[in-house]
Amino acid sequence: MHANLTALNTAHINFAFIRVHLRSFAFSSALGFQYRVLIYMHIDFWKQRWADQQIGFHLDQVNPNLAQYWSEIAVENGQQVLVPLCGKSLDMVWLAAQGCQVMGVECSEQALQQFIDEQQLTATSSQQGEFTLHQAEDIQLLQGDFFKLNAGLLQSVTAVYDRASLIALPAEMRTRYVELLQRILPQSVSILLVTLDYEQQLMQGPPFAVSHNEVERLYQPSFDISLLDERNVIDDSPRFRESGLSQMFERVYKITR
Repeated sequence: MHANLTALNTAHINFAFIRVHLRSFAFSSALGFQYRVLIYMHIDFWKQRWADQQIGFHLDQVNPNLAQYWSEIAVENGQQVLVPLCGKSLDMVWLAAQGCQVMGVECSEQALQQFIDEQQLTATSSQQGEFTLHQAEDIQLLQGDFFKLNAGLLQSVTAVYDRASLIALPAEMRTRYVELLQRILPQSVSILLVTLDYEQQLMQGPPFAVSHNEVERLYQPSFDISLLDERNVIDDSPRFRESGLSQMFERVYKITR
């Protein structure tokens, strides 16, 4: 059974109220303004989820895909791994135990403080540009808007672990998310990406459906894509089946450039 899918199932949230704002402004600078509104609503939404402790998406164990496929990502001891939209994921603890320097990015200060407290870490805090930096042993935690990251902050990153970032974003933001990664990640980088794919019209996300074709569209030609695993995991989550789904494919990718 895939615990990661069960956890994501409990985070079944209606994002239609966000998408409607993309069509609600009609003036010359509408596109840029709409996108800023979308980001701010997205951040406020997830901050409120943490404030209300509605965090069914959080796993109380290391993600099975990480443990199984991380060896596909050539990360040497001491190299830095970026974990976007990290929450208080135990995957960061696992990565640090493998000898990685971990950089987690999260909009919710509450999520990061819970991580520090629950892992009994001693952290020092400072301001780093637009972010609050919590340094806790081999783990750096940046609290702020992921979309304000820049190349200077990520200059030491050699790999990215994306288990629940891309699929947490509505379609309009997924394109901007990958475009940002293309701009600010170092030229040589590897990404371990986990996606879910299902009939989006039958169920609203998150987690959102991301097809194999969309992964190719988003990442190519800037990156090379290798599909490591694909499986139908619908039987691992009865609630998804109750939503009318008969199939849900989980895919694991190695993405490099």
